[in-house]
Amino acid sequence: MSAFRFELETRGVGVLTFDLEGEKINKLSTDVMRELEVLLTSFSTRTDIKVLLIRSAKPGIFIAGADIKEIETITTPQEGVIKASMGQAILRQLAHLDFPTVAVIEGAALGGGLELALACSFRVASDSGKVQLGLPEVNLGIIPGFGGTQRLPRLIGVQKALPMILTGKSLDTKQAKKAGLLDASFSEVFFEQGLAGFVNEILSGARPVTYGIRRKFQGKLDRFLDTSFIGRALVFRQAKKGVLAQTKGQYPAPLAALDAVRYGVFVPLEHGLKMEAHLFSRLVIGPISKNLIRLFYIGEALKKDTGVREDIKLRPMTRFGVLGAGLMGGGIAWLLSYRSGVVRLKDVAWPAIAKAFKTASEIYGSLVKKRKLMESEATMSMHRLSGGLDFTGFMTADVVVEAIVEDIEIKKKVFQELESHVSDQTIIASNTSGLSITEMGSVLKYPERFIGMHFFSPVNRMPLVEVIRGEKTSEETVAHIVKLSKDLKKTPIVVENCPGFLVNRILIPYVNEAVKLLEDGATVEEIDQVAVAFGMPLGPLALADEVGLDVGYKVAKQLEVGYGDRMAVAASFTKLHEMPGLLGKKTGRGFYIHDGEKKRPNLDLNFSKDGRHHEFSKDDIRDRLFLVMVNEAARCLAEGVVKKASYLDMAMILGTGFPPFRGGLTRYADSLGVDRVKDTLHNLSLRFGDRFDPAPLIVELAASKLTFGQWELGG
Repeated sequence: MSAFRFELETRGVGVLTFDLEGEKINKLSTDVMRELEVLLTSFSTRTDIKVLLIRSAKPGIFIAGADIKEIETITTPQEGVIKASMGQAILRQLAHLDFPTVAVIEGAALGGGLELALACSFRVASDSGKVQLGLPEVNLGIIPGFGGTQRLPRLIGVQKALPMILTGKSLDTKQAKKAGLLDASFSEVFFEQGLAGFVNEILSGARPVTYGIRRKFQGKLDRFLDTSFIGRALVFRQAKKGVLAQTKGQYPAPLAALDAVRYGVFVPLEHGLKMEAHLFSRLVIGPISKNLIRLFYIGEALKKDTGVREDIKLRPMTRFGVLGAGLMGGGIAWLLSYRSGVVRLKDVAWPAIAKAFKTASEIYGSLVKKRKLMESEATMSMHRLSGGLDFTGFMTADVVVEAIVEDIEIKKKVFQELESHVSDQTIIASNTSGLSITEMGSVLKYPERFIGMHFFSPVNRMPLVEVIRGEKTSEETVAHIVKLSKDLKKTPIVVENCPGFLVNRILIPYVNEAVKLLEDGATVEEIDQVAVAFGMPLGPLALADEVGLDVGYKVAKQLEVGYGDRMAVAASFTKLHEMPGLLGKKTGRGFYIHDGEKKRPNLDLNFSKDGRHHEFSKDDIRDRLFLVMVNEAARCLAEGVVKKASYLDMAMILGTGFPPFRGGLTRYADSLGVDRVKDTLHNLSLRFGDRFDPAPLIVELAASKLTFGQWELGG
């Protein structure tokens, strides 16, 4: 089975086409690289090839990168060095051919795919929106291992290369051309003509081969920063500062990548490649890389998962209604219009409609400012959004999303009224964060087309959508909302109806436990610092202020009603809720005093039961905060709220910012050992109350010597 085919066209133009049989994408496995090595060896002895084009037969893909399955199986540093050195040696063969080589890029060239392109004499691309050039290895906890940390800085300069290598962000055709990564780009429509002209320039000598030499500098400062010792030192210092600010030192890959680039710019390429292979081999065997690769696979599985059976025929969804023009309603309306939907927004007052339009306009303005949209595209998208005080336009809606006040009786009345203003085919979705989908749907004539579609705030940033199935929700409705969520570029996870659903059911006990720690004498700073050191983007008390203490309290009370004493709201949370003006960041006062983006603990609040501060070990604080979450997660899994532990892990990462490097909540429990988790929970229960009693599933796993991961696979 061959992954390549070679043809020699007129005038000595060779075309090597990569078409990995039986796969949707091209990837660089060991077998593929060995086949490429044989081809390159044969090319090195030929005199009839004047220029070699390397192309892909896969639509929208040049090369997606190395085979992640092979990366995942590396378990020793020696294996890592061998794997990286093998790839480097083969690409060195490509770089040293006696004739010019051209990477012809009409889709994604990522990871090893871009590294192969960097080893070519030239790179050309179409202006297709599918073109991406990037080195995303840090997102898997590793660094480029086939020469990316060495060749990219030599080609486009350290300043432009570092952001790509350290963040994994890719460039489109226009950005890559501006950076000097591409030698030419052509219209997708006239790409073959442009490519032919480019080849003619090479053959005629009008375009000399300058492999590995940086094409241009932007000015004297650019040259100084990229070529002088002092300039490079400044660039590397700022880069390290940025990495630490972004990762808090929890992710070793960006720092290792920085070391590889810094070493490489001062030594010959061959020495730099050896350092790259060495650093790659250390990272690839580590737990962080294994966790991030697992998350990659979970993400791929979710992309394919419809939430229900596969044979449901889906109809197009292009027209939408949104009920409620508050913060969430405005964000949802923006998102639907941004993804090419025609959106009608309804509220009971014009000022609310105006505010929603302002929200959408500001988000579009931000995208224009960041050059992710053209002004004309933003204007066109805004024109797809309209609003009013009645149900005009709702009869033609494919989906209506409700985002009004979190009061179940009000919602039920609105849904009863809405049903007479939409067609029998219209799906009605509630953005509720925890109210019963089954109960709300019970007032509808057609409850089978009613579903929960819980977006997270802010809508334009948070990637998760909880798709909540009520007792009578049809599989067709679930499939359509899962598909819509994916069309909106969100990650949908289907969950069963229960108080708090999945994410809030697990998250609220974490926040509530933080308040109970305050009552036991810990300080706001101690609690939040432990959570941030663990890897959370915010501590639980800072998070409560951000969300709004009124919102958090309301959801906490819903869970108390649903689950009883296990989730009893901390007395101090109720006391805080009753204090006027203490709503968190939106009023400037909560657990913190907020001054713009700055905050300091609100020292006017003292919730300690005896009025005094008590010392807690960091381990105690960490275990109370995070094992209460693990305990509730185990209950969710046992009840079938979500069908897989891995999906629960992804939901908590995307919905709460649970640190990806830990692999998710159940993966964290597995890393501690389920038996140890059970014993720690038992001890916490004796000291602090029954809410820490180990969940039955944890007791069962500990007795069976199983992990959550093994339980998901059937034990």
